[in-house]
Amino acid sequence: MSDAVPDFFSLELAKMVGRSGKVISADLQEGMLQKLHDKIKGTELEERTKLVHCDKDKIKVLERVDFILAFYMVHEIIDKNSFFKELKNILNEKGQFLIVEPKLFHVSQKEFDATAKLAEYNGFKIYHGPKLPLSWSAILKNT
Repeated sequence: MSDAVPDFFSLELAKMVGRSGKVISADLQEGMLQKLHDKIKGTELEERTKLVHCDKDKIKVLERVDFILAFYMVHEIIDKNSFFKELKNILNEKGQFLIVEPKLFHVSQKEFDATAKLAEYNGFKIYHGPKLPLSWSAILKNT
């Protein structure tokens, strides 16, 4: 996951999963991960949050996960085919993957549909996502 504000989703998700859950925050920018680290250091959220510095062509998450959130970032990925293959391999059998992309000046309906079709080609079943202001969304599940 990549956040413009490094704790925008990660902190809330870490609270939601409770003591037995884990959140993996993956980002290409080391600085964003450092800001999140500074926020959670010494709190109970530090124990349930794993920070992963990914490469531009590899997320580098090795464990299986129940939920993936890709918020306003898929349009920036050059090799979406490899991206979806990698995520397909880490998402648990009954896991869900929420993609949210920005409508204004970034992603057209045609581009979003093409991304969804590529995800489908890589083994995901596509469902309508939640209605979010100024955003496209889809929920992907393993087939």
